Amino acid sequence: MKLTLLAKKGGVGKSTVSLLLYEAFRQAGKTVVIQDWDAQGTSSKSLELIGGGGIRPAKPDITIYDTPPSLEHTATATAVRNADIALVVTSPAPADIWEAEEAVKFVQTRNPKAVVRVMFNKVRKGTILGRLVDSSAKQISVPPLPVSLSARECYQHAVAQGWKALDGPAREEVLHLTVALLSKS
Repeated sequence: MKLTLLAKKGGVGKSTVSLLLYEAFRQAGKTVVIQDWDAQGTSSKSLELIGGGGIRPAKPDITIYDTPPSLEHTATATAVRNADIALVVTSPAPADIWEAEEAVKFVQTRNPKAVVRVMFNKVRKGTILGRLVDSSAKQISVPPLPVSLSARECYQHAVAQGWKALDGPAREEVLHLTVALLSKS
C-alpha cells in the first residue's frame, strides 16, 4: 500500500502524522518505510533518532510519502500519482480548511483511483475551533475521517522518541486514526 500525506501549506503537522502512522503500522507488525520528500527532512531526521532509518525492506507492506507543503512541487504530484490512499492533513483553522479543499481537488484530478481522506490534526477540544470541526468539515468535498488527532505535547516528542513518547490515550488515538484511515467507508 502506498500512502501519501499532503497539504498545500506547512505547519499542519504532516510530518508528525507521517511518523505516528509509521509507528502505528510497526506496532501492528507491518513493514513500513517513509519516503521523506519534504525539504525540511523532518521524517528522515526523526527516523534516524528512533532507529527506523536503517536497512529498508525491498518490498515494504506500506510506503508513506511525506510530501513538501506545496501542490506545485513535482514530488507532491509524483507521490499523489502513486498513492493508493491520499491523506490530506489539516488543522481546524479556517485558512487551513480552505487549503485542504484545494488539496482534495488536486488529488482527484491527478489520481482519480486514489482514495482521498481528510483528517483534522492539532484539534483542541473545548475551544471554538475544536467545537466547529464538524461544521467546518462541510466546506470540504469529501467527508473527513471520524477520528482526529488532539493537540498533544507527546506527539511533538514522538518525533524524537517514537512510540515510547506516547501516553496511553495518545496511542489509542493514533491507533483509532490508523483504523479509520484504512476503513472502506
